[in-house]
Amino acid sequence: MNRGEHQSLRATTTFSRMNWPAPDHVLAAKRARGKALRGMILALLGWAKGVTMRQTSLETAITVRIRPAAKR
Repeated sequence: MNRGEHQSLRATTTFSRMNWPAPDHVLAAKRARGKALRGMILALLGWAKGVTMRQTSLETAITVRIRPAAKR
């Protein structure tokens, strides 16, 4: 690689101010991530609540009579 190729390679690896997102775009992305995370957490909590409400209570499981096995 000659000196000219090296200089052009170095010029393409430097970042200008135009390569970075604007602060308002960063803030909007942060808010969108927070909103999505909040939605996922609320959905997970709703699912967990539904699962626990569908299960029979421990008291009901304990009071159920068990028939003894017939003697042979």
